[in-house]
Amino acid sequence: MRIPGLFQYSLNPPALSGDDAAAAEEKLPWVLLERDAYVAKHDNATTAFALTCNGKPIQVTFCPRRPPSVSYVCIHCPDPNEINTEPSIVATHEGFVLLRVAIGRKDEYLKNFDYYVYHAEGPSLMLLPRPPKHFEFDGRDAGVLCYGKKGYIVAALRDEGWWPDGQFDLCLYDSNKPGHWNVHRVLLSKRHGRKKHFFHMNCQVVAIGGDAGTMAFADHWHGILFCDVLRVGDEAARRRPKEGEPMPLLRYVPVPEPDDSIERDARLHRNIAVVGDRLKYVQLHPRKKPFDGRCFYSDGPYTDGYIIEGWMASTWSRPVVATSTSSPSSLGEDDRWRQDTGIRDLNTSLKVPTNLGLELLPRRPWQPVLGLQDDADDIVYLTALVHCMDNKWWVAVAAVDMGKKELLGATAFSAAPRYIDFAYVHSTVSKYLR
Repeated sequence: MRIPGLFQYSLNPPALSGDDAAAAEEKLPWVLLERDAYVAKHDNATTAFALTCNGKPIQVTFCPRRPPSVSYVCIHCPDPNEINTEPSIVATHEGFVLLRVAIGRKDEYLKNFDYYVYHAEGPSLMLLPRPPKHFEFDGRDAGVLCYGKKGYIVAALRDEGWWPDGQFDLCLYDSNKPGHWNVHRVLLSKRHGRKKHFFHMNCQVVAIGGDAGTMAFADHWHGILFCDVLRVGDEAARRRPKEGEPMPLLRYVPVPEPDDSIERDARLHRNIAVVGDRLKYVQLHPRKKPFDGRCFYSDGPYTDGYIIEGWMASTWSRPVVATSTSSPSSLGEDDRWRQDTGIRDLNTSLKVPTNLGLELLPRRPWQPVLGLQDDADDIVYLTALVHCMDNKWWVAVAAVDMGKKELLGATAFSAAPRYIDFAYVHSTVSKYLR
């Protein structure tokens, strides 16, 4: 069956293996999770049900797989005309997942998004009220934060482009105060370096947590904005700002090596995560060689004035507590970014175990994603072209131990035809699935 507006690949999720079934029984501590859901009927113990905004039944099912295999979500509505574009996973935190599903006619999908929160402990699926007009958002703008026993808050940070630099709209939905969204105008606090000219474009939202409910809104090229979302309502009640008056509730930390030179989606080169008590950051750098002219590559991109000889990678970290309200000038050396690992060339500097073979070395890597294993290892997962024995190239997800500079393994990424850019995220929801 074909559904207009959907890739044919999106109707056929990858087959689950015996190892996938075993992994589901293990309650994996974390997984890689495809960004887009499949529109397919699949039932298991994780399946949860709700109604769409049109009153039609909808179900969500999780299919966990052991990294570097990529887990996925199946969403099904009995009416084949109800879903006309790929649903997406907006954000996850602990046992909660924020989903976005375009409902109804194909020509209206951009203004007809349903947002759902899936709770793994149950499981349950909740349709949220529609956000305020013009507040449609995706994984670059919004996150979900678990707090208390079973509460959650959804937060989206938006810069509409015509406000003074450093001002944003913060849109919040609190499950313990259901029924509506609240919008607050916020800006960078003076002690965190408010500037006359301030540029920030969200790439990723990370839930940090704590009593204040800290969330990080990351521009991977420039820096990270932090906001204590559980305190915003109390601050608004205390300050009673006039309509449109911003509250200085944002804190700012530059990324380790700000970079304006690469114009592609920053998520293809950088990633952040909270692992244990540290905020971790990984980045890919091209190794450039001057070139007189424009160089075209077989997979589409081109460079002007240089060629890319290879790719470097490095990981950095800083204590999570350093994202608190303290002024940047008061931070000690141990509170700042620290480089933990570095690889000069992913093509030539990696050790490859004999049982894997050199053909699995990643060529043209992109989209580094940090593993969430709570130990001292820095494991990074890369989407990459790899060379197989029959002289063909295929897309794989490769696991690299950054500290040991070693390739741990690679597995085919069968969903690659669905994506031209960012394809998957890390998530701990697997730990809470039934």
